[in-house]
Amino acid sequence: MTELTPGTYGLISGWRRCQALRHLHDDTGLARYGVALALIRLPRDRPAAYVMMVEENEIRVGLSYYERARIAVKAVEAGVFKDEKQALLQLFHGASRTKRSKIRSFLGLVRGLDAALKFPAAIGERLGLRLAKMFEQDPETALLLAQQLRKGRITSAEDEQALIAGFLAGRTKREKGQNPIARYNDQVLPGGVVVRLHPDGRIELRGTVLRLDLRRQLLAWLCRSLG
Repeated sequence: MTELTPGTYGLISGWRRCQALRHLHDDTGLARYGVALALIRLPRDRPAAYVMMVEENEIRVGLSYYERARIAVKAVEAGVFKDEKQALLQLFHGASRTKRSKIRSFLGLVRGLDAALKFPAAIGERLGLRLAKMFEQDPETALLLAQQLRKGRITSAEDEQALIAGFLAGRTKREKGQNPIARYNDQVLPGGVVVRLHPDGRIELRGTVLRLDLRRQLLAWLCRSLG
């Protein structure tokens, strides 16, 4: 385990063993099952400890893509790695580039849905990659799906999968029935310039009149306005 904040610790490995001890303590009431010995990892040791944890779990149970991505996200949040790229390269150094790319796609699922999912490990590769693509194209859909997951009466992984599949099907059907302008928060300006306002704050300009000279004028105006 490692110290997260002064006096607060988090497990790096051994979660299943702790769960087994907890069940034994609940079933027997014996005090010896209520205590576990732990090794405190210092900050300089934590990257190696996380790599060891991943390797052990891959051998014992085989991690899902969601679980792999979650480890990377949480390791960065804990300050073990400086960013997600470094986390992926070190934690999954033995994986192929294609496999790391798939894990990277699941990072968005962890960031958007982790607090709402009850059975995240059940999300398969194909479903997860479809969700990741949808979130990338429209970040607002992650918020909408998280809201539905929280409101849904989910008691099993099957319930959760059905809700997610239904959400995906509904979004796909809705998008096919809409034109590109209505699908996004687009505004058409004089001269045929289309302004697209993305939910994440980005502003996209498109149109044939956006010549190099006009782009330079826009950049100069932004510099003056923001300076």
